[in-house]
Amino acid sequence: MSAADARTRLLAPGTLRGAALLLCATGIVGMIVTSIADEVGTAITFGFIGATGAFALLLVGVLVPAVESAASWDDEHAAAVEDAVQRLVAAGADEEDRRSTIAAAILVGRRSAGD
Repeated sequence: MSAADARTRLLAPGTLRGAALLLCATGIVGMIVTSIADEVGTAITFGFIGATGAFALLLVGVLVPAVESAASWDDEHAAAVEDAVQRLVAAGADEEDRRSTIAAAILVGRRSAGD
């Protein structure tokens, strides 16, 4: 994990998945126990707890791959910009090439900063 990832990541996806599974299991067990005890309102409450855990699992499953693919795209784009700069320096490029490279570098910087 890079330093930038460490700064921006609040919780690891595995930690979130574990917490969501704990909510699901708590909800299921709570619904069973309170249904046996004939506490309908409490059983519904535990049902909401389980549903919250299931929703959290769904969100983590959808969002984590999307964020990771966006981060890898930025790395690939940044490497392409660096390669272009090296080629321009070596070849003594014209103004059009330099402008396109600078525009790509600005795009990488904005995406990295979250703008």
